[in-house]
Amino acid sequence: MRMVKTALAALVVLGAGYGGLYLTERMLAATGEAMIAPSAPAPMRVDTVPVTMATFNETVRAVGTTRAIRAIELTPKTAGRVARIAFTPGMQVAAGDLLLQLDDRAEQADLKSAEATLAEARTAFERQERLNRAGSASDAAYQTARAALLRAEAAHDLAQVALEDRSVTAPFDGIVGLTDLAEGQLVDTATRVTTLDDLSVIEVAFRVPETILPHLRPGQRVEMTSPAWPGRVFAAHVTGIDTRVDIETRSVALRAQIANDDRALAGGMFMQAELILQERQRPTIPERALSVDGAREMVMLVEDGIARQVEIATGQTRNGMVEVLSGIETAQSGPDAQPAQIIVSNLQRVRAGMAVEATPLAASRVE
Repeated sequence: MRMVKTALAALVVLGAGYGGLYLTERMLAATGEAMIAPSAPAPMRVDTVPVTMATFNETVRAVGTTRAIRAIELTPKTAGRVARIAFTPGMQVAAGDLLLQLDDRAEQADLKSAEATLAEARTAFERQERLNRAGSASDAAYQTARAALLRAEAAHDLAQVALEDRSVTAPFDGIVGLTDLAEGQLVDTATRVTTLDDLSVIEVAFRVPETILPHLRPGQRVEMTSPAWPGRVFAAHVTGIDTRVDIETRSVALRAQIANDDRALAGGMFMQAELILQERQRPTIPERALSVDGAREMVMLVEDGIARQVEIATGQTRNGMVEVLSGIETAQSGPDAQPAQIIVSNLQRVRAGMAVEATPLAASRVE
């Protein structure tokens, strides 16, 4: 009997030990499964920039040559000896200022003689006029005195003009150029005294292809650059369009004017012209945010913390920014819609539908 009890006790102990071992294994297994259960991935950090608007232009490039808005070569109206040179090269002069004086002693004498003759003729005419009104002189004598007065006035005017022709004056405000004359030198009507240029406005002559003719109109904006002034852009506008197309070059001549208040430009300079045919406002994105898959162009947007891929159509590229023709607008909806946020970092790792943590960047920080 004792042996039976002992056997039963051993069986109970073994059963309890086996049960404890089984329960321990189950608990350890459950704990291990809980420890290795996958957790939700953390959102990927990305940098974003907003879509901005920029102006894009349809342009035509050409080359041109500058000239002053008014430019002439001054020559004497009559031959004579130089008595005085009244200017220095580069001087700013006003209209009417004396530039060159020829010897005019003979012309001054002729003018004095003409003034004396005129005074006599006027006195004689006034006397005949009084006699004619009083009936003491004939009409023939009156008409003779009147004709003599008219001839004296004409002679005086001719003497005055001859005297004025002995000097060269500025016909308009401008800057005088160099001269090779010297006082005492004999000159004639073919002798070049100097040049006079009105540099307040510079005119640029250039040509564009005839295919542009339907798009030309006065007042169009032109951006001018010169090798003499690297990095500077001169604002101009079209002031003249030729009515004919050159049959040899198949091009149209244009004229554009530039305000030249600081006298940076002079006549005869080489200029590069960019004629603005059309201006438009378009959304822009950084070029580095663009990805290409065959013929498709795509960008990644952030909406409510989720990455979204959008196919777009692009236009011009300027200074690292790409013009968006379509696609971005469809990523915005509602009257209070904010500009779309474009992902510009970790693009190789971001996938559509992925949770992201966006850090906005200023557009100026995107290169």
